[in-house]
Amino acid sequence: MREKFLPALSLHTSLILALRAQQLLPDSAHTDAAVWLFLAAILLFLGGIHFWPDAGSQSGEDWPTIAPPAQTVYTMAGHPWWQLVLVLASSALAAFAYRHFAFDTFTRSGVLAWVGSLALFLLTFAELPAAWLQERLARLRQGEWPIRLHWHRLALLLIFLVAVYFRVHRLAQVPSELGSDQAEKLLDVQDVLNGLRPIFFPRNTGREAFQFYLTALLIRYTPLEISHLALKVGTVMISLLAFPFTYLLSKELFDRRMGLLTVTLLSISHWHVAISRVGLRFPFTPAFAAPTLYFLVRAFRTNRRNDWLACGLFLGVGLHTYIPMRMVPLLLLLLVLLKAALDGRLARRRRPPTESTALRWAFWQNGVLAGATSFLVFLPLFRYMMDQPSMFWYRVTTRSSDALGQESVWQTLAVFWQNVKNAALMFNYRGDVVFANTIPFSPVLDWVTGGLFVLGLVYLLWRLVARRDRRPLYLLLMLFMLVLPSILSIAFPNENPSVVRTGGAIPIAMMIAALPLWATWNRFAGTFAGAGRFYVALLLLTIFVMAGRENYNWYFVRYDEQFRHSIWNASEMGQVVRGFVDSIGDFDHAYHIPYPYWVDTRAIAIDAGNINWNNVVMDVRSALEQQRLDPAPKLYLYYLPDSDARQWLHQIFPSGTDSHYASQVGPDKDFGVYFVPGE
Repeated sequence: MREKFLPALSLHTSLILALRAQQLLPDSAHTDAAVWLFLAAILLFLGGIHFWPDAGSQSGEDWPTIAPPAQTVYTMAGHPWWQLVLVLASSALAAFAYRHFAFDTFTRSGVLAWVGSLALFLLTFAELPAAWLQERLARLRQGEWPIRLHWHRLALLLIFLVAVYFRVHRLAQVPSELGSDQAEKLLDVQDVLNGLRPIFFPRNTGREAFQFYLTALLIRYTPLEISHLALKVGTVMISLLAFPFTYLLSKELFDRRMGLLTVTLLSISHWHVAISRVGLRFPFTPAFAAPTLYFLVRAFRTNRRNDWLACGLFLGVGLHTYIPMRMVPLLLLLLVLLKAALDGRLARRRRPPTESTALRWAFWQNGVLAGATSFLVFLPLFRYMMDQPSMFWYRVTTRSSDALGQESVWQTLAVFWQNVKNAALMFNYRGDVVFANTIPFSPVLDWVTGGLFVLGLVYLLWRLVARRDRRPLYLLLMLFMLVLPSILSIAFPNENPSVVRTGGAIPIAMMIAALPLWATWNRFAGTFAGAGRFYVALLLLTIFVMAGRENYNWYFVRYDEQFRHSIWNASEMGQVVRGFVDSIGDFDHAYHIPYPYWVDTRAIAIDAGNINWNNVVMDVRSALEQQRLDPAPKLYLYYLPDSDARQWLHQIFPSGTDSHYASQVGPDKDFGVYFVPGE
């Protein structure tokens, strides 16, 4: 009994110590104590997993060997002449589409040719029918209902509902205001609604198109108006795409239990919640990186053609979403090369592979087809990149490559390694400083997930060394490459770490954090039978309740409060303008007197319900002199410390009424409202 009790106690104690250490770590007064607690937790955790007596309880943690698919599927490869004809037709349509995507415009003929080219390419090379469809049809022929109600499916549904709750709860109120970035995006959406069809939006240093067309569709076909809420609804919808594919990726790499644990942590993660609800393109990276990696790992396992093609499809679409997705093609290439190296090592040692080998021509053939698929989807952006390379790469070059010409190689390397260190610290110690996306300096992981994340990294290293498992190499490479878009901010190191540029790493970070829980679950449930399962259920419930409570408080209380006090209250100003327009005035006679570092006029316009309103009074004296000749009622919004604006308003419009608007946020957000009655 002792040989089972001591490792079990060691595992249990390590979890408690790790969580307590993470609670203390961000507080500089307790950092030393936290480090010692983490060291103790790591030693106990390693002792618990390494000396666990029942090897059978750990067998599920090994990656089982996958046999190649036994069923024969139909492809066009069996008809070489038809295959040649379809490939030539697809290529001709792609060339036609490329030509008609000139001048940064989606033309009708170009889009039809583009879609046709992609469809013919997939028809040529896809497996028909797909393997999953064959399996379902076989079950139906045997009289078996293809969808069975399982406890894990009910659990997955419950977890998904929790995720939806965290992302839609008080969506209109949190975040409370839109900033200049959201205003820029809504101007792009307005361009789409007005009939423009850009491939790439050059406004505000350049943006990919996906979000703008999605938001325009929501506004056109739902009751949503041009507003911050329309942006938030679109990004929340896309953010939910990460859940099924994070589950599937985790399940493919480990098992069903691991998938459930990973998506549970993801569902309540304040990191993912915050970037999903702000209304910008940030959640697109995890939403498309997760399926891309899932289908790649699945292709590694079985080398099924359709998995490769699906990987290419999601990668291609993802490249139309957010700049950090541009790191994913390089990540896929490195993963393929890593797999080839590992398979070559196994072959030299004459050991059986744990997945389909990369040492066959079919593997590389399918990889090339995946690349071709992603290129076809990327084609419109490729045309824009060739036409306007400086604009397409502007955001990247101003953050990374420009610094290479201004600093020496050693200075650049020093900044790079400093960025690596700061990016590593963001998980547990010190995070981003941008108030709109996070609580400044707050770690991206809550204290529960953060403590588990440290033990998860230890577990990965243990499996790599003790079991020669290749999955730790896959996961660590994924994590580093998906954090790299933030690390490469060489010219502006103060922008690193960035919770938004590292967003693609969220599914991987949650997977790593779930590993110690998964290892504990396997050991206790496999060794102690009923008592072990009861312990695991109680442990998981306790941990997830604590994590959920902490993440809820972080986002809906602390983040909400600091956000309201950090951003200007454009919504209240928009309400004042709207009230004036709906009563005795109109937009033509409502004015905003700007002040340095005060509110963005465009944000007021959007909150007032008229994105085209832009009545900015720049030269106060001359503008007011001209407006005095207009007998219509007028409204002026001004910054209270702007004594010059107040003086000229009183002098030129002595009959006006000066009001002090008391903001609900606090006195530091108050502003002046000057009303001039009509003559």
